[in-house]
Amino acid sequence: MKYAESLKEEDERYIKEGLSKDELELYDILKKEKMTKTEEIKAKNAAKHLLHRLIEENPKVLVQDWFKDSQSRNRVRFAIEKVLDKELSMDSYDKELFRMKTEQVFEMVYNYASTSSNSAKQIYCSVN
Repeated sequence: MKYAESLKEEDERYIKEGLSKDELELYDILKKEKMTKTEEIKAKNAAKHLLHRLIEENPKVLVQDWFKDSQSRNRVRFAIEKVLDKELSMDSYDKELFRMKTEQVFEMVYNYASTSSNSAKQIYCSVN
């Protein structure tokens, strides 16, 4: 019974955090072990802005089959770095932690897109 409750609680955590499910997944990567309330807000905003940049803004970075081409992968990686550099305080994220978080976000986006052609099509369709 407790296991089912914990699953339900985790499934509804995005609502409590004020994020979409996709934003929560990004936030979980961006958060650190100990964060101030201000740092939590910055990490949540970074997750929101990053998702918006990847999916909605121009120029498009998540083009069809972007994960298959090194130049397209580099554009996605750069877009992630640019948003996180703007949104996350370097007082809170030293260079090594920033690099690690950036790489983890890129790997999550890459894996999501490349693990199944359906996922890739969903990402492409949500962009266009």
